[in-house]
Amino acid sequence: MTSLHHFFHPKVVAVVGASRNKDRLGHVLFRHILNSDFRGTVYPVNPSAQSVAAVRAYPSLRDVPEPVDLAVLVVPASQVLSVIDDVIAAGIKHVMILSSGFSDMDKPGEELEREISEKLRAAGCRLIGPNSLGLIQMDSETRLNASFAPKVPEYGHVAIASHSGALGITILDYAAYIGLGVASFVSLGNRADVSGNDLLQYWGDDPAIEMILLYLESFGNPRNFSRLARRITRQKPILAVKSARTPVGHDVANARTVSVAAEDATVEAMFQQAGVIRVDTLQELFDVAVLLKAGPTRGGRRVAVVTNTAGGAVMTVDRIVREGLEFVGPVINVGFETLAESYREVLPQVLRDPSVDSVIVLFTPVGPSNEEAVRVAISAALCEVANDPPVPGGRHPYEKPVVANFLTTGDYRVRMLEVDSERQIPIYPFPEQAVRALAKVVAYHEYREKDPGVIPFVDGIDTDLARTRMYQEISATSYRGEENVQGLVMLDWPAVREVLAAIGLDTADAPNAQAEEQASFNIVVETDPLFGPLLRLYLSSEERGAAALRRSAKTLPTVRLLPLTDADARELWSDALLNSASSRMKPHEDVVIDAMIRMSQWVEDVSEIVEADLYFVIEGHRAVCVAGRVEVARRNG
Repeated sequence: MTSLHHFFHPKVVAVVGASRNKDRLGHVLFRHILNSDFRGTVYPVNPSAQSVAAVRAYPSLRDVPEPVDLAVLVVPASQVLSVIDDVIAAGIKHVMILSSGFSDMDKPGEELEREISEKLRAAGCRLIGPNSLGLIQMDSETRLNASFAPKVPEYGHVAIASHSGALGITILDYAAYIGLGVASFVSLGNRADVSGNDLLQYWGDDPAIEMILLYLESFGNPRNFSRLARRITRQKPILAVKSARTPVGHDVANARTVSVAAEDATVEAMFQQAGVIRVDTLQELFDVAVLLKAGPTRGGRRVAVVTNTAGGAVMTVDRIVREGLEFVGPVINVGFETLAESYREVLPQVLRDPSVDSVIVLFTPVGPSNEEAVRVAISAALCEVANDPPVPGGRHPYEKPVVANFLTTGDYRVRMLEVDSERQIPIYPFPEQAVRALAKVVAYHEYREKDPGVIPFVDGIDTDLARTRMYQEISATSYRGEENVQGLVMLDWPAVREVLAAIGLDTADAPNAQAEEQASFNIVVETDPLFGPLLRLYLSSEERGAAALRRSAKTLPTVRLLPLTDADARELWSDALLNSASSRMKPHEDVVIDAMIRMSQWVEDVSEIVEADLYFVIEGHRAVCVAGRVEVARRNG
């Protein structure tokens, strides 16, 4: 997106509100720009000062002697509107407002934010903020710290966006602490204009960015997020911490910014479909990030453990199983004697084992054990297998991920063991961190390697006929005055049968006498106010009948965003089958997937559908809908 270019690569920056008082935020930000060795020119704008930090100041943006690429506003909220007039008069197209007191504060602040946004939008200006804590761009041609972050990481190939300014600065601080190189950072603030989706699109197209980290509290346009992420994650990983996962957490988030609640299962489904690596904590965000940047590895689920202590191995193996990985036993215990030499000898053998995809190395100092000697031994083992010949149809030993846990004291950050110019090994302070990071990376590699799927074309679907029949029912219900207060209409069963027939689904008046013994499934489509149409699938358990299906349906939901690709439908089937713990449904995969695809296409093409809840039984090699309801609405225009 060229419209964001000058946020990240400005040649001229003006700081409005740059103060001579070193304790004022305007002065702090101006100093940070100077101290970051900015490659362009920065102008302080202050009507009551001749200079700021020994740099000549100008009374307004209109007085700055050259065209400004980026205006950074650090003035009270009450003064921002007048500064915006200067922005527009000066022809500036990129603005960042760090001031608070807008929609983050109260209703008048929200109205002021709306007025500012409309003025800038009408002038073709892009806005980051308000209530932002700034941005950072660390490439050698820019080197800009226009933020309140006191510590800036070294340049790397990671981009970070944060909904929370304070947490964003903490994220930057920890990135610098562990040596994770950062190219770009943005504190989004209230997101009156530039959103996380805008940054995703920009960074997704930037070849200098190899990984994107997100701290999210809410979504503005999740369907667009999903579309962008599906494209980006095929080339570079996106890691996300999504907070406000509970109603209480959402209430706290909503108290300081405008957001809409989303069911966490829906968020999880979107991330899964889009290949986004979801993590639970900021610590885990970095645990996974350092492993992803550790080198050209291809993870797999079969994990071997090499250790010098049995206690750590027990905890590690438990965690391997809990994370859905496969432990390749037995644990290889090298003991306490000739420790470094033992790691050096054993690791190449484990890495060359074709039944092993990944290796976890545990080390606990005992007696005079030399940690540095063990580090050298592990590095030497990787260097040895790097020269192995290619493995036809399999993973090369050097490509297999290796993660380590050194149970030492005094330093509880992730450290990196340098192997060569291309490869590092993360050393985690606790074994469960190593396992969980490995599991996330393995899942991401699996996502990238699998068929992304396509939205299939299915014969025998006449959505125009289905819409016509629905509108006949809407018109009849309106004539009888039976619409509810929202203008919604519940189709009667004969109308439901005609609509389903139009999309190629079989129906019957009622289940036959053996229905309680039949395999069955339930498809529910509903429209989420934020995510749009969703599809949930519930499969019958070993219990019999619709009642049992409904009991499992309420406790084991499996959901995807529409439209479904054929890959989405297969995964939804697999998840639902796992939840149902039923063997009766296994032979009917094709029938169930066909029904889901038909309903997906129906709902995508006929936007009038608000909710559809249909119960099917399997008769022979076909699915027959024997009960259900469809709720529709008249769409304006």
